[in-house]
Amino acid sequence: MNSRIIAFTKDWDDVPTSATHILRGMGKDRPVLWISSIGTRKFNMGSRKDLSRVSSRLCSCFRRAELKENNIRVLKPVLIPQAKFGFSRWFNRKLLSALIARELRDMGSGLIEYWCFVPNAVDFVPGKHENCGAENSVCKVVYYCVDDWEKFKNLDGRWMKGKEEEMLDRADVIFAASRYLEKKCRLRAGERVHYMPHGVTYDKFSAALEIRKKGIPSDMASFQKPVIGFYGNIYPWIDFDLVEWLAENRPKWSFVLIGEVFCDISRLKKLKNIHFTGRREHDNLPAYCAGFDAGIIPYDMKDLRMESVHPAKTREFLAAGVPVVACDLPEFRQENVWGDALIVCGKKEEWLAALERQISRKDHVEISKRVAGEDWSERIKRIRAVVDACSRA
Repeated sequence: MNSRIIAFTKDWDDVPTSATHILRGMGKDRPVLWISSIGTRKFNMGSRKDLSRVSSRLCSCFRRAELKENNIRVLKPVLIPQAKFGFSRWFNRKLLSALIARELRDMGSGLIEYWCFVPNAVDFVPGKHENCGAENSVCKVVYYCVDDWEKFKNLDGRWMKGKEEEMLDRADVIFAASRYLEKKCRLRAGERVHYMPHGVTYDKFSAALEIRKKGIPSDMASFQKPVIGFYGNIYPWIDFDLVEWLAENRPKWSFVLIGEVFCDISRLKKLKNIHFTGRREHDNLPAYCAGFDAGIIPYDMKDLRMESVHPAKTREFLAAGVPVVACDLPEFRQENVWGDALIVCGKKEEWLAALERQISRKDHVEISKRVAGEDWSERIKRIRAVVDACSRA
């Protein structure tokens, strides 16, 4: 009998991440209740985005979960954000428990699995010996650790650290997306921790090989070659000093950054060869990759969070046949199994030589084949095998 999944994760319409791919895979053969963002930071009255999100949530707070695809239904609860104290924690738990119980009645039968992609979800999962409110008196709790939460500058690091410690004590299975996170989690959770690097939707991104031959999107075709590409949300942890320096030193190259902007980029917009396109939907990214001569991952290594980062876009670039130049992330030093398809640079002076080498390559098919065995479908099989084999709480 298949399990039923209750997942605490990001907003459904946000940029797809590992959580999106995993839950979509799981939702093909079992019911999934996707609970959109439960609040990891304080509400900002001065933020239009925060006000818009709350307004949207208030309008839908009493609605039933919406069926999105396959067996995935999305619930958008209105909760007190960053609930630290007695009443707010009690209120959130009572409200969400009632909403979950209502949805479970339409999700069939079977063991309940709580999948937590944020550590503060520990406030909403049953204790080890607590009845989970269904025909099964106990359930499984899975923590999927993808970030070093205490090091986010826009979050309360001490609070997030405490929540993660509670989660590591409670979870039956922990997955860590990088070796750094695996080591950190093992210090508290031992053998319950499993290293699980990101996968790639290989067929989707390898389609870029044919798109490259037939014709790339018109907005990409307008950029002067070579095109150096990046995609993802534009946050302050991108090394804008590096991007600016590269663009100034190669004024005839086009640097194209695809993604929604969440910080000040005014100084970069002054350079005519740096282009910000805004967000493009994930399904369209392979076509944009087809227009890249090289991909870059230029994160700011002064940000302490970079010790733990393992960018999912790395495998997507490679599947699309795009050679990559990246900052010196510890995960790349330990896990680079792709050879010279990925060149890691420390000092900024190394970037130009690396990019010169990558943009001259023609072995796009061979680059793509290096990640052919890393499809998300294979990752999900491994994940399910670990979860199914673990003992219940």
